[in-house]
Amino acid sequence: MGAKELKAAILQEAISGRLVPQIASEGNARDLLEEIRKEKLSHGLDLRLEVSLAINAKSGKKKSKKETALAGSNPCDIKEDEIPFDIPESWCWCRITDIATCELGKTKDALKNKGEMKDYLCSINIQEEGIDLSKVKQMKFEASEYERYTVKKNDLLICEGGDAGRCAIYDRDEPMYYQNALHRVRFFCDLNPKFYLYVFQVYKANKILTEASKGVTIQHLTGAALKELCFPLPPLAEQKRIVAALKKFMPLFEQYEQKEKELANLLLR
Repeated sequence: MGAKELKAAILQEAISGRLVPQIASEGNARDLLEEIRKEKLSHGLDLRLEVSLAINAKSGKKKSKKETALAGSNPCDIKEDEIPFDIPESWCWCRITDIATCELGKTKDALKNKGEMKDYLCSINIQEEGIDLSKVKQMKFEASEYERYTVKKNDLLICEGGDAGRCAIYDRDEPMYYQNALHRVRFFCDLNPKFYLYVFQVYKANKILTEASKGVTIQHLTGAALKELCFPLPPLAEQKRIVAALKKFMPLFEQYEQKEKELANLLLR
């Protein structure tokens, strides 16, 4: 097994709940969803999660054996045929809009855009290694648009087109603006963006994002498609333990990959 295959396998284990043990005292994802619901309501955001929780609580509908095995706790009413892999019972499946706000950036239009010239992020700035600020473009933003199109620390930025699904976490303290070639995902309740970065990497490698993307010659991960995908939600403490465990693995993957390259170069001589 090569370095890339090994990394993909470990990441799949991680986002499936098989990399670190579940700890009952850390709670469960259903309770975490309730905390997210409260935070959303405090900000006057949509009631979709609240309605979904209420419907499922009243329905008393029994899950099939497959649903029970695959879905963990399923308060967000994810359909059985949408579930891509099994997760622990203390986790649950959800939509991105159940746990975060998800918006596209500003459309660049030299004729219509007004305001002051500001730096902004686009797809070229989003690399697998992180945010690349070596080439930053500018366009006009009005004061009324600042909050809507601002990227803040720990936002997850996802490419909408081109290499659809490539993503990185904005890790700077200084706010930045962003273009409509990117989705900005901002999580509630301090969910760990690194965990979801790994989820997107697995979804991209497994062609889940390709299947969701639209376009013949150029793939586009539209906002509607992104919001229909289902994502695993572990308890918050477990998210942190998974990310901490993967942090130890990453240097090993890099060393392994470097050794592979060195061996390949030797064989080509």
